[in-house]
Amino acid sequence: MTRGEDFLQNTLLQAQLNRLKYGDESTDDSRPPADWALIAGEHMGHLLGAVRIGDWSRVEQEILHVSGPLLELHEALVKNRLVNNPGGAVSRSKIGHK
Repeated sequence: MTRGEDFLQNTLLQAQLNRLKYGDESTDDSRPPADWALIAGEHMGHLLGAVRIGDWSRVEQEILHVSGPLLELHEALVKNRLVNNPGGAVSRSKIGHK
């Protein structure tokens, strides 16, 4: 994996852009996890539609439209203490295992 850092930076930027364009800080900070999951799910449908027709530039765009809300979902889960592993660390023993 050679472009992971770029993807993560772009995901952070997408989440910030989404807040500027579509929301506001106080509303988004109090949005429940289910809202973020539904937003990500809606964009997943757009992503799958773009894959189906081979619109690869739109696929690239929709990947970030999914990852931004997924980042927000993770933040909401951590904030509301709904996850057991808030750091999201993956055990090294699990890397590479299927």
